[in-house]
Amino acid sequence: MRFVVKREEDKTDRLASNETYQALLAITNTLDKNLITDTIYREAYDHPDGKRSRVEDRLSLAYHNKCAYCERICKADIEHYRPKKAVNEDGSHPGYYWLCYEWTNLIPSCITCNREGAKHNKFPVIGHRVSAPMLLADGNIDLALSKAGVTPLVDERPYLLHPEVDHPEDYFEFEIDPDGEGIRIIGIDGEGRGNATIQICLLNRLELKLDRVERVINDFKDAINALFLKLENGNINDGQLADRISEHIDLLHERSLQENRNHTYLSKYIVASAENFEKIVLPFLDLKIRHILIEAFKSTN
Repeated sequence: MRFVVKREEDKTDRLASNETYQALLAITNTLDKNLITDTIYREAYDHPDGKRSRVEDRLSLAYHNKCAYCERICKADIEHYRPKKAVNEDGSHPGYYWLCYEWTNLIPSCITCNREGAKHNKFPVIGHRVSAPMLLADGNIDLALSKAGVTPLVDERPYLLHPEVDHPEDYFEFEIDPDGEGIRIIGIDGEGRGNATIQICLLNRLELKLDRVERVINDFKDAINALFLKLENGNINDGQLADRISEHIDLLHERSLQENRNHTYLSKYIVASAENFEKIVLPFLDLKIRHILIEAFKSTN
């Protein structure tokens, strides 16, 4: 997960239209959740390459075609961050029906993070749960108070982190999986929101732990091993080795700034400190060259 800035002005014309607001008003006035339609929150259209969604297209721009939770490039669902029809943890709650077309409640999620035994309608909170929309004196919905990052919704303190509200460095770190199954993400905040998000979206499932290594570590590891092989074969000298290692460390820094890559937050975490680099990257390299790598990393920072 990484922090994302999604602009209000980037939502589709239909989501922003008075027609959609009137449809939302009908849902809130009647409490008929059967009126909620993906015709509005998806806006499907025909494309030469197959069916597409205008809302998905706009979300993909902000999220660089990645899942909001596991941060892999994917074909994502349109996920309602606050479930629109029911809440697993509270059988009496009607669901956040008034947020069904709210732009800050729509985020992209891969099938595995959203549906396959993962998030779906799970939405535990620490604070008081909001059960109805805030209304203006004239009976209209106060849309300004329907945003994910403002009161009263933000005061729920959802266990599930919101990528447009919560900053991942406050909640997550990484570690090598003790069973040798890749890289784990771990929660670090006192309220347990980081760990809860990991559990809700299954962010330590096997294929994801292994993918973090494949997408972030392996290219660097292979490049460094190739350099030391060239040194052993006499194709480069010690000075050239040092220069090349520095170049590859610089490349790690550069890639951490590329938001369109898989697992950007892991890349940012690795280059944030020598301690992180040593903890996450060096275990994948031969023991006899680790001291050279850590000194090279320190010298480039």
